[in-house]
Amino acid sequence: MLVEAGPARSMEQLAAGLTGHGLAIEDLDACLVTHIHLDHAGAAGHLAERGVPIHVHEFGVGHLVDPSKLLSSATRIYGAAMDTLWGETIPAPAAMVHPVLDEQKLEFGPLRFRAVETPGHARHHHAFELDLGFESVCFCGDAAAMLFPGTDFISIPTPPPEFNLPVWKKSIQRLRSGPWTRLHLTHGGTVEATSDHLDRLEDGLEEQVEWIRMWTDSGLDRPEVHLRYRQALLGRARASEIDDRTFDSYASEHLLGMNISGIQRWLGQQGDESGR
Repeated sequence: MLVEAGPARSMEQLAAGLTGHGLAIEDLDACLVTHIHLDHAGAAGHLAERGVPIHVHEFGVGHLVDPSKLLSSATRIYGAAMDTLWGETIPAPAAMVHPVLDEQKLEFGPLRFRAVETPGHARHHHAFELDLGFESVCFCGDAAAMLFPGTDFISIPTPPPEFNLPVWKKSIQRLRSGPWTRLHLTHGGTVEATSDHLDRLEDGLEEQVEWIRMWTDSGLDRPEVHLRYRQALLGRARASEIDDRTFDSYASEHLLGMNISGIQRWLGQQGDESGR
């Protein structure tokens, strides 16, 4: 079993990692994808071509079979860096992509998974509970955000077009109330379910939305908003003893710009709705 396909450019690393366990890609029984963003699902077509069934949120199936809209949206964010970041994303054969619904149970040999709908970062997002018998754990994709590796600094991805603050907060509450003992983040490692990670994530979400709201409403142009956003996050990172070079390697200009776009888009939707 594989949780997350990863980007297409990671196929060689995946193959090497499996070789270390005496396995090949063709030995995989299935791949569960938390959502269809390229860092999580970009390699799905390559895996499916090699016989690995892909299981993904029902809203994501069509985008893996025909990734043209997904690639077009990502290209608007990443531009010429697309290939360097993600590699070549190819369509997955339709017969190899299976829709997953909220609370659906998926069994592969002795492994028992349960899909947990957790939108907010993306509409098409599932976390996956794995029942180990003596305990359960949760593979939570980006619903619990990201950690800088080896630190407790939370990096919060708020991409367009589906970032939604109140919806994400409901997903955080669902993660709080689950039976699992650990949260496995796709980016950055594992946290104990009883830690303050989810509380700090919720506080950070509200804070960053308020930053972008305040700077946007005050009439600052996009470069100035970007600069202030970076400075604010960098200040938080320095307080966690993260040096500037490490910060920039994980909180890239692309990531920061994507976050601003996602929050501004959501804020604009709130304004449109209040004016109706």
